[in-house]
Amino acid sequence: MVEPVEPIKRAHEAEPVKKVRLNFKDSRLSEGDQLQVSYIAKVLQKAVEEAKKIPEVRTDKVELIKQKIADGSYKPDLDALARILQKAGLKG
Repeated sequence: MVEPVEPIKRAHEAEPVKKVRLNFKDSRLSEGDQLQVSYIAKVLQKAVEEAKKIPEVRTDKVELIKQKIADGSYKPDLDALARILQKAGLKG
């Protein structure tokens, strides 16, 4: 008969969780502290705001492609499309 390994046997025994309450005050902080946003953060925020103004669907491009498909002049680059699909993980 094989004796149980002691650490594995104890792994199934649970100990009660002790709640810990942290009470400290960081002496480096004061009520007069201020947050300064960097120039880069401000530029990034402005860029995000401007990007949100751009419509998700560019109807002018969609209509142009629809027209080209209808008149038979739409000739997509199938090699480029295959590379994009391959990069995305799609295989044929």
